[in-house]
Amino acid sequence: MIWFVRDFDLLSLLLRALSFAFEALAFGGVFFLFFCARPANLRPDAQTRLRRIAARFALGLAVTQVAVIATTSAVLTGSSDMGMRDVASAAFFVSGTVFFAASLALGLLLRFTSRLVPAVCVVLGALAASVSLSHAASRMDHRPVLLILTAAHHLGMAAWLGALASLLIAFRLSQDSEIAQRMARRFSTMAVVSIAGLLFAGAGLSWFYAGSWQGMYGTSYGLLLAAKIALTALILVLGAGNFFLLRQVETDPAPLILRLRRFSETEIGLGLTVILAAASLTAQSPSVDETPQDTLTWHQVVERMEWRWPSFHTPGVAQLAPPTPLSAAVREATYTGGSASDANDRAWSEYNHHWAGLIVLAAGILALIARLPHQRWARYWPLLFFGLSIFILLRADPECWPLGPRPFWGSFTAPDVLEHRLYAALIAVFAVFECGVQTGGLRWPRARYVFPLLCAAGGALLLTHTHALGGGTDEVFAELSHTPIAVLGAAAGWGRWLELRLDDPPALVEESRHRSIAAWVWPACLILIGLLLLNYREA
Repeated sequence: MIWFVRDFDLLSLLLRALSFAFEALAFGGVFFLFFCARPANLRPDAQTRLRRIAARFALGLAVTQVAVIATTSAVLTGSSDMGMRDVASAAFFVSGTVFFAASLALGLLLRFTSRLVPAVCVVLGALAASVSLSHAASRMDHRPVLLILTAAHHLGMAAWLGALASLLIAFRLSQDSEIAQRMARRFSTMAVVSIAGLLFAGAGLSWFYAGSWQGMYGTSYGLLLAAKIALTALILVLGAGNFFLLRQVETDPAPLILRLRRFSETEIGLGLTVILAAASLTAQSPSVDETPQDTLTWHQVVERMEWRWPSFHTPGVAQLAPPTPLSAAVREATYTGGSASDANDRAWSEYNHHWAGLIVLAAGILALIARLPHQRWARYWPLLFFGLSIFILLRADPECWPLGPRPFWGSFTAPDVLEHRLYAALIAVFAVFECGVQTGGLRWPRARYVFPLLCAAGGALLLTHTHALGGGTDEVFAELSHTPIAVLGAAAGWGRWLELRLDDPPALVEESRHRSIAAWVWPACLILIGLLLLNYREA
């Protein structure tokens, strides 16, 4: 068995997210060609280019389905008595195969023909296969309604955010501002309809899967759903700005089209985070399936979120639960949710989070101070994150090197260890790059985008992170802090991205106002993340 296949939970989640992303981009590309590019008389060569790009997304979707089928089949045959004949007759295998065939057919159609009506028909067939792999297909109650709502949700995402990516590409391919304006207006109309369907379907799915307000705040599924709603709200704010911006386009649309492109880039980035949140939701049991014992009450949530001064006392390594063999740790993290954690393990984790919070809080405050005149010394704030990456590497997993008996390289096979080290690497990289950018020591123009991209990626990846705390409410208590941190991390990264992009090329007066807002948003997000970490508790 390949080592990363054993990290099935994380691998499966990332493959689902990749599948959702390719689906939205491929389907959205077809919708944009059919409803926007062709009616707006975009040049034939530009339409051909758009079709080929959409074809690549469709082929990427087909390859992703092969990977999903292969890894799921490998885990089933390796962990049970099922043979390949049994696996091949399973619902996931049949639906996945149909999805693969439809995606491949869509890619070939877009690549070798200019006819869009057959492509739209294939999209609908692929959509049906995709929906058959969702939570809705496995439900016993209200299955037809849930299938319809899920299909509408997928269509809305594709016709909005997926097509938005094609709009940005079309802007680059079109040299005619008038055609760009027509495409943008037609896309705006399609997006409004898509968003209405998306929100209606999302509200319906939330009603059935969350079941109650307690299901929204008292379970891991509900908290992830709340994160998805918050991120979607941020995208809607940017989308509303673009909507009203298009109503201002008159004689010379070029400057406003440029601003629309900058806002749309941020929309797509946040949209990818929403897609990762949606993939994480598919790995969770809906709130309605949780028992009352595994669901937090409102009193418990309020008591947990009440501010308490952090503790900077740590138990010794010898006081922690004895580490299990590495093979057992991988098996438990992958299939059973991990082993129970005692009070000392919780204290160790809380100590780590509190120190991390202090570092992030200081970085956010210094980032704000650095904006003041004559405060150049504060521009070295990214070095604090370099220290944080070392802290995570040394303290996050006490059962691994250098504190525990598990070897450094061998422990990468444990999913939670792999995630912690990915975070440490991301933090170290963006700390080095951003320090060079802030101090002017790094002249490479694209270096300034490293921090926002890695910050946004870190926030998105945090949506995939779980704690092996023995399940039940312990996991939900941890998610009460992790989920808002993930949302704030994504907002900080894309806020910084928007600030930089609105200044490239040098901004006009209106762009400067928006850039100033974005410039204050991301340090504020860092400060809030620091405060959440300082108030982190696991019980």
